[in-house]
Amino acid sequence: MPLLVRRHAEGAPILSPAPRWWEDGVTLNPAVTYLPQVESNRALIRQLLAGTVYYNAAACEGLVAVHYRARPKSDPDVPLTRSYVGLALFTPQLDLIYRFPEPVLSPDENETGADYLGVEDPRITRIGDTFVMVYCGSGFDEVGAWWGGLCIAESTDLLHWSKRGRIDLRCPGLDGAKPFDNSYFDNLPGVKGTTLHVSNKDGVLMPESIDGWYYLLHRPMVGKMFGWSMHVARSRSIDGQWTDLGPIAHAQPHADYRDSWLGAGAVPIALGDGRYLEIFHSGHRGLDGSRFYTLGCMLLNFNRLDTKHPEKIVEARIDHFMIPETKWEIEGPFPDSVGNVLFTCGAFELNDDICILYGGGDTFVMAAMIAKSELLSAMIPVVHS
Repeated sequence: MPLLVRRHAEGAPILSPAPRWWEDGVTLNPAVTYLPQVESNRALIRQLLAGTVYYNAAACEGLVAVHYRARPKSDPDVPLTRSYVGLALFTPQLDLIYRFPEPVLSPDENETGADYLGVEDPRITRIGDTFVMVYCGSGFDEVGAWWGGLCIAESTDLLHWSKRGRIDLRCPGLDGAKPFDNSYFDNLPGVKGTTLHVSNKDGVLMPESIDGWYYLLHRPMVGKMFGWSMHVARSRSIDGQWTDLGPIAHAQPHADYRDSWLGAGAVPIALGDGRYLEIFHSGHRGLDGSRFYTLGCMLLNFNRLDTKHPEKIVEARIDHFMIPETKWEIEGPFPDSVGNVLFTCGAFELNDDICILYGGGDTFVMAAMIAKSELLSAMIPVVHS
């Protein structure tokens, strides 16, 4: 029996492209920070609401900060339209309170910068009083080809961010690996026919340290797309050095598609006793080159961590519990849109529900709810040899 996924507002977007220079193209792939109205959050909530149009009484129940990726229709003098990160504030029921008119994170203006070609797909983890944003910063490598790498920015107020640069991540098993399949980027100026270096995307910092270690989910883009999988890395410090432990989950092949891949999505939700709920995405590419993205969920149990077999932390899993269904998810209405896409960078727990915010059709920010108990019950145990 299919899981009951309740799309917010009958599936209508909660954020759409707006007539501003940096977000009139597409708005997608949101990170989410839920701030319950408790003593430790009150000063931060007041600070975020200061300067907005008015103090919405509904925010007394708490605040949801949504950091979303946005692209303009055009971005003169650069090879492609770059991504920016915007911020909108919502009530816990996802009623919009305020949308900030300027981006809170922008690409570097220097061509040699780590994120000169865009700041993409933010995920935000709260560590004490600090918010850590892991995002994909794309730029040029030393031979002038496109390259995407994981970057970090930090904030104490969710509004002002300080970039910390690229993550120092070593992948012993991937040293000397062949570059990834660059066919997806062949249409970008200056890229076709070049040799691209190994890129990395979908960086997600776990919500707490575990036995003195910080853990990072990520997805090295090595080889053909069907080999792209979710990896886990760890470090004694958020500033690194990070060491990759290896892959923990691969996409389940689909008969109608020639490529299938998988990457981390939302920051995992802590369940207690070393167990976490991770909403992830899996992608497929058809014979005609079209793509199709769905959402799945896995239960990560770090009590089972074996550094030689990191995949053992995946205790249970369900794939494709949410697939593109609405017109906003299926259609790609704008030049930079991609239809049939669900892509999440954030989720939070509210009462008995898991609230998932996601990009629909690579164009809109949308939301859906699912009962936590039903989701946990539907997951299938994973048997490791």
